[in-house]
Amino acid sequence: MPHRYPHLPAALLGLLEVGPWEGTSTELYIALEPYRVEPWPANPVSLSLWLKHHAEAHGIQVEAHHTGERRVLRLARVANGLKGASEPEHSGTIPPNTAAFWSFPTWGALREGLPEVFDAHPSEMTFTLAYRYPNWQSARVVKRFFLESEAAEDSLRYPQVCEVRIYPGEVDIATVWPMENRIEYAEL
Repeated sequence: MPHRYPHLPAALLGLLEVGPWEGTSTELYIALEPYRVEPWPANPVSLSLWLKHHAEAHGIQVEAHHTGERRVLRLARVANGLKGASEPEHSGTIPPNTAAFWSFPTWGALREGLPEVFDAHPSEMTFTLAYRYPNWQSARVVKRFFLESEAAEDSLRYPQVCEVRIYPGEVDIATVWPMENRIEYAEL
């Protein structure tokens, strides 16, 4: 079943690009306004309910606590973690308990993490490189030998990504990471 607000995960991850966020659901709703793409939650309560049920599946960690009369939310990318939260073994892995893919918040983080990705998958000859902006996503299959250079070229073409993922092998991205607006597949 498709998610009710398909653009919300990208908007949240875009907001969290600079680091964790803290505030009320109303403040979060206002902060997300620049990322708004319909369909969109009608109000802060709808947003809070979506966070409660879907955020974790999209690599977003949510904590809620009360400060007297206010309910305060703390959000972070699972890869970055909230203060006091357990860090995954590899800071780019979202979620930490799956080896299905590696996730990186920037191209630089991807370049730093590639040796560990290769070490974790020594016999894999192809990888699927996927990246996301707030309004579109792209994915393609890349041979192991070309992955580093292709990622470097893509980082120049698309410098402001919200997230970059590496999947071992050839993956049907539309199934494991629904892409709303654009999908490109190419074999190099």
